[in-house]
Amino acid sequence: MIALTLLLATALLAAACAEAAPPTLGAGTLEASLPAAVWPADPALVSEVDCPDLDLEVIAQSTLCTAVLDTDAVTIDVAVDELGRATAEVREPLFVVASAADALVSRLERDLSIDAIDADCEGTVIVAEPARVLSCQATSSGRTISFELVLGGEDGTWMLTLGEQ
Repeated sequence: MIALTLLLATALLAAACAEAAPPTLGAGTLEASLPAAVWPADPALVSEVDCPDLDLEVIAQSTLCTAVLDTDAVTIDVAVDELGRATAEVREPLFVVASAADALVSRLERDLSIDAIDADCEGTVIVAEPARVLSCQATSSGRTISFELVLGGEDGTWMLTLGEQ
């Protein structure tokens, strides 16, 4: 799970001091902070963030936000403590596709004695769902070999099947 502390104290204080503003923290402030919390390696992969407004009358609270990470919808648990600091954690288990592509190159070299130069699988980071299938391709000596990567489950296990040549 990914968890990162966001500093929202300034936003809470500014919202609390505004005379005409209702006692809520605008969802936009929280939504703008979540991409970096959800996927710090590349916040641009996080889109369509949607959060409800937080009630400033409540000292510590939590809420659920939704977002799209790469191409998958995710749910984010957000908790704000009494100091206005927020933590965000993606509920769904995530699978980093690049790590599988790197392992594919190693396995081709080790298990099949194929000198793979590069491997690429569809997606960057996905929700780890059992039996989910990704298309992968490895390049070796100008030849492209297709594979299917099948996720074993939330624990990050996977297996390869040789695709059509």
